[in-house]
Amino acid sequence: KVDSQITTEILELVKKAEKPFIIAGQGCNNCPEDLLKFAEETRIPVATTLHALGCFDERHELALNMLGMHGHPTPNYMIQESDLVLCIGSRFDDRITGQIGGFIPEAKKADKKGTGGVIHVDIRITEKSKQVQPTYFVHSTGKKFLETMNEALQKSPLDADALASRESWLEKKSDLQEAFPVKTPKFPTEQITSTDKNGDAITLKRTRMSAQGVVSELNRQILEAGMMDDCLFSTGVGIHQMVAAQLITWTQPRQMVTSGSLGTMGVALGFVIGCKIAQGHKMCIAIDGDGSFNMTFTELKTVAEQKIPVKIMILDNESQMMVEYWQRLFHEERYLAVTNTVNPKYGTLADAFGIRNLYCDAEEDLPEMMRQFLFEEVDEPTLFHVRIERTPCLPLVAPGKPLQEMILDDNICTDFDACAAPS
Repeated sequence: KVDSQITTEILELVKKAEKPFIIAGQGCNNCPEDLLKFAEETRIPVATTLHALGCFDERHELALNMLGMHGHPTPNYMIQESDLVLCIGSRFDDRITGQIGGFIPEAKKADKKGTGGVIHVDIRITEKSKQVQPTYFVHSTGKKFLETMNEALQKSPLDADALASRESWLEKKSDLQEAFPVKTPKFPTEQITSTDKNGDAITLKRTRMSAQGVVSELNRQILEAGMMDDCLFSTGVGIHQMVAAQLITWTQPRQMVTSGSLGTMGVALGFVIGCKIAQGHKMCIAIDGDGSFNMTFTELKTVAEQKIPVKIMILDNESQMMVEYWQRLFHEERYLAVTNTVNPKYGTLADAFGIRNLYCDAEEDLPEMMRQFLFEEVDEPTLFHVRIERTPCLPLVAPGKPLQEMILDDNICTDFDACAAPS
């Protein structure tokens, strides 16, 4: 309740905090407007979990994007410095906490001083103190909590001094975002000898691609077309999934349909079919890896038979790259079941079902091929086969490490405890 003691005490902590931080979890998907109002009234930056992507528009100045194991560097650094963490509708999953003993050290100190701490809001009472001991646990939906806090703020808003004190914290955010962007692997341009349609020899410039580069181009074209609010995305599981989470500009709740902690490879195609049937007016795009797509591509029959106009982009690196990278880091490069060297010819597979298809294997061709994939023949299904190189998804917070100790570059990978890695 607005006039309850716990509401008053939480509001006082919000006013006292110098470096507050919001984790918006899946429980915020039903209340993006309330979350936006609370964040703007208090000038608190907002990070999201995987299942909450889009509940806070990432075009907003207070947006921190996704945090955690494959999160952006900025929220991972900032939450470790924060003196007050408001976790709304999330369960402090290990994918967002990193090493639990090293999680939010400054908020824990502030809790003891009475100047900050942890406010945990969750509809499940069983989550209370399960991973993190909160200063206050609020057994509520995210929506009810935010409505209550917004009403309390109307009666007792932050004063000018409190709001001004947040600006240095937000400047830190801007500085970190500039210093630590999510990096896109680049490859040298090669000279390739080929023949033209007349059989004459020609020399072409060809530059290989990464998952990061391809997803960034997709994101750029959709944003420039002003269509991001009208898109839904599905993914399988792997590098492509985390790269999509990092590099697409999420603007709407439940815009990303993915299996999350279940780790279900092969769901992208089925999910995108469901998205299009439920939201026929939206552009529905499956971003998949070859490993995931190979598990369920027979659903192309459903796409063709029912004439479902979905867009399917396969990022093909002929591997289970996420598994390969973990085997490299934690298992002394003992690689097992991580290569897909006999993938089908995806264009031929699509042809067999009568599905329009495109192919790209070089950066020089990507903008035009992506344009055709996204904006041509919109009333029919399209499969886009993109050949990429095997690059890891970074940043990565290795198991057993605190959030600030991210792997930011592929050549800096030392001092890992193999026993901390899941079996």
